[in-house]
Amino acid sequence: MHATPALALFGTLGTPELLIILFVVLLLFGAAKLPQLGSAFGKTIKNFKTEMKEGMAEEPPKETGAGGAKFCAKCGAESKDSEAAFCPRCGQKL
Repeated sequence: MHATPALALFGTLGTPELLIILFVVLLLFGAAKLPQLGSAFGKTIKNFKTEMKEGMAEEPPKETGAGGAKFCAKCGAESKDSEAAFCPRCGQKL
């Protein structure tokens, strides 16, 4: 008996399979909801990409300033409390 890899089962989506998937999605969500669903999916991907770029370009956190104040790496807010663990403005961990 010949064993088929699991990835090969999912790698062969043709036109008939895509039409069946589209038909099931139409039944589940309805034709009126599809543009909203596509828009929400696009915004989600855009936000994910933006956050990934911001995360890659994020500077290392500034430890302390004058008088022991800490600065947030995300928003730049100053925490007056030298014992604070989180930013008072955005909640990011200091």
